[in-house]
Amino acid sequence: YLCSGNLRNDAMKASILYLLFAFILAPISGTLFAQEAGNRVYLFDSFKPATVKMKNGSKASASFNYDGSKREMVYYDKEQLMVLDGLEQVDTIFIENRKFVPFQQKFREVVPLTEGELQIDWSMKRIFLGKKGAFGQVSHSGTVQNINPGYLTGYLSTQHSNEGSNQVYSTVLKNTYYLVQKSKPRKFNSLKTFMSQFPENQQTQLTDFIKNEKVDFNVPEDVVKLAGFAVTLE
Repeated sequence: YLCSGNLRNDAMKASILYLLFAFILAPISGTLFAQEAGNRVYLFDSFKPATVKMKNGSKASASFNYDGSKREMVYYDKEQLMVLDGLEQVDTIFIENRKFVPFQQKFREVVPLTEGELQIDWSMKRIFLGKKGAFGQVSHSGTVQNINPGYLTGYLSTQHSNEGSNQVYSTVLKNTYYLVQKSKPRKFNSLKTFMSQFPENQQTQLTDFIKNEKVDFNVPEDVVKLAGFAVTLE
């Protein structure tokens, strides 16, 4: 069975049936990744081994990445970047030890907590910072600043340059989170909207936890930690 999808910018939509027959995909070359990274904002620093579980119980394996800008799950078939289609047939995608579920033609990452779960709707943008000089400085708009690469461990680099290029970009997160307990989701995208979901006595406990643990709401790992504490409150 061959995919007959139309070309879509830098990627072709792939039939889910096509994926099920493509169990082993060609390795991803570093050159290809660097070229595609200019148009996409990937959650992972490289394509990762993944398993796609279908609603009918069947499974397929490939190397995947998630585009947090276009909200698409993508993979390579030979040297063609493919966009996973037919999401209504997909139950779960496991990328390494992380779980993603389709939701309204996008994906949410599901992080289990001691009670309930935290769902992350990743939203990512790349902003051009400038060009890197010989001494690790970035020049932009007539100014020069030192590069201090930051990392969100296990998530993404917040500042990077493409392989073989002196152009430096920053990744900006605009995530929406859903704290789900007993099938009731609490939606938030900032510390203010998070705190508004809780009664006053719990807000005091949460404020103390944020202060003591030095929680930075701009770091997804810290949001996971905060959500994990929140579900223990009574």
